[in-house]
Amino acid sequence: MRTVFYLFSLLTLALTGCVSFAPDGSLLGQDRAQVIAQMGPPSTERALPDGSRMEYPRGPFGKSTYFVFLDASRKVTGWTDVLTTQNFDKINPGMPASEVEFLIGESKSNFGVGHNSHRVWEYPFHNSTCRVFQVEVTPDGRVDSTGYGYAPECASTW
Repeated sequence: MRTVFYLFSLLTLALTGCVSFAPDGSLLGQDRAQVIAQMGPPSTERALPDGSRMEYPRGPFGKSTYFVFLDASRKVTGWTDVLTTQNFDKINPGMPASEVEFLIGESKSNFGVGHNSHRVWEYPFHNSTCRVFQVEVTPDGRVDSTGYGYAPECASTW
C-alpha cells in the first residue's frame, strides 16, 4: 500500500509540474542553453528575421503554449503564451495549416472526423467555460473551419 501511495504522489507531482509550468522574468537575458536547462528542449525552434523562437506547447493537458524569443546573439528577449482568443480570431478557412502552427504552435491533441480524412486539432486554453479551440484541417493541409468545443474532462458541466 505504501508503494502505491508513493507512486501516486510522484505521478501527481509530475503532472502538476507539467500543467502549472510557466516561464517568468528570470528567463530574460539568458542564453539558449540556459533556457533548455530550465525548460527542457523546445518542441520546435524557428528562425526569425531578428533571431529565433523556441516553442513550448504544454498540451494536451496544459492550457498554454509558450513562445520564447531569442535575439541574434541567442539571448532571451521575451516570452508569451500564444493560446489567446485574439490569435484564434486570426485563423480563417483556406489558411495553410503551417500558418496556424506558426501563429499558435502545434496541437498536442487531434482526431479524425468524417469520411473525407479531415483532422481536428485541439488547443486547450485558459478560459472560464472549459472550452477548447478547434481547427479542422483538410488532407491537403488547409484550414476548413474553426470553432470551440468542450474539454472532455468537463463533460459533467455541460
